[in-house]
Amino acid sequence: MIKEQELVLTQLNRVMQIYKASEGSIRPHFILTGPSGSGKSHVAAHLAEEHEVDFLEINAAQLTKEGTSGNSLSKALSPLANKATGLTMIFVDEFDKLFISGNSNSHLAHETTNGVQNEFLKVVESRSASVYGDYGKYVDVCVDKVLFVFAGAFNGEDDLSLDRLRDFGIKTEFLGRVGLIYNMKKLSLESMYYTLLNSRLLKMYLKLFPDVQKEVVVREIMEVVARLHEQNTLGIRILNTLLNRYFINDGKLEECEVQQSSFQKTLTFKAGE
Repeated sequence: MIKEQELVLTQLNRVMQIYKASEGSIRPHFILTGPSGSGKSHVAAHLAEEHEVDFLEINAAQLTKEGTSGNSLSKALSPLANKATGLTMIFVDEFDKLFISGNSNSHLAHETTNGVQNEFLKVVESRSASVYGDYGKYVDVCVDKVLFVFAGAFNGEDDLSLDRLRDFGIKTEFLGRVGLIYNMKKLSLESMYYTLLNSRLLKMYLKLFPDVQKEVVVREIMEVVARLHEQNTLGIRILNTLLNRYFINDGKLEECEVQQSSFQKTLTFKAGE
């Protein structure tokens, strides 16, 4: 973990300790905010693994209102039908995409996203939920031990409060049940450097390109990361983007035409290119 994530982990470990020690009787549902690419899903998955809790991730932006075509909440929660009745963390990514305050979405879109929020509210406060099971049949599953984590970038705003989240369009009734907020920070250049040094993708590329020096790759990519740091909206994901570009384009980080290559056990950059 990098320092920005460790700060939040210290607080969230306390939440998980209480949740685990009470065997799910106490469920401190919380909202996790932070810029895109700050590691929200990574932190949540790490917490679940560290505390030996089942983990299920769903994307709120892809959900549709029950009764309409698409991926409804009952379908997204269907894996619960095949899980044991143990403790489970459900990570709801892009939860902020359900709120349309200040944009030009249609009335139909508002009705749909508002409906999905109501469905989440119902599940959070219920002992059981009806989910989409095998053969298209709905089955009731226990959700009274499920811990919900609602995550989103919320336009990258820092230190969001309950009042500010209400301004975004989250219902007062919802915030009354999910009132804990934890804010993650944008990653520093130091943290980006540490992540790049320990990148699994970089390690795999260096194995394919044994003639390429790791320190050269890191230096050249970090020059670009530093130049784009203020405008970076990808967060930590920009590292994989630049790594792929670097090795696919023979060590060039600018966009260029991809040339035909012959694939073998090890690869080399084209001389003079």
